[in-house]
Amino acid sequence: MAGALASLALAEIAERHAFFERWFNGGGDEDALARSLARFDPAFLRIDPAGGQVNLAALEASLAARRGARAGDPVSISVEDGAIAWASAAAVLATYVEVQGPAGSPERRRRRSTALFVVPPGGGPPLWRHVQETFIHDGGA
Repeated sequence: MAGALASLALAEIAERHAFFERWFNGGGDEDALARSLARFDPAFLRIDPAGGQVNLAALEASLAARRGARAGDPVSISVEDGAIAWASAAAVLATYVEVQGPAGSPERRRRRSTALFVVPPGGGPPLWRHVQETFIHDGGA
C-alpha cells in the first residue's frame, strides 16, 4: 500500500502544479478551482519561502483572485526531482523542486519543497496536508 500511495503522491504533485500553471494563465473551467482544492486536507498548511504561513482558506482566496493573472505574460511551472523521503500506509513525505517563471524564458526561480500527504478518513487519494518551500539560490543544487 505504501508504494501505491507514494506513486499517487508523486502524480498528484505533477497534476497540481500543472493546474496552477493553467489557472494562472487563465485556463480551466469555473469548477476547476473547487476540484483542485478538494485535493487538500482541511487542515492544510503551507510554509512559503519567506516563512509565511498559508492555510487552506488563504490558499483558496489567493487562487480565486489570481485566475488568469499571468494571461498576458504566461508563466511556466514544472516539477523536477520528485522523490519519496518516507511512506507508510497512511501518509507520504515527498520532496521535489518546483521551477517557475515566464514561459520560454531562461530566467526561472527554483524552490525545493517537502510535502506531506495523508490518506483521508475512509480512504481515497492522498491529500496535501503540509508543504514547506525554500528558494534555491544560484549555485544551489
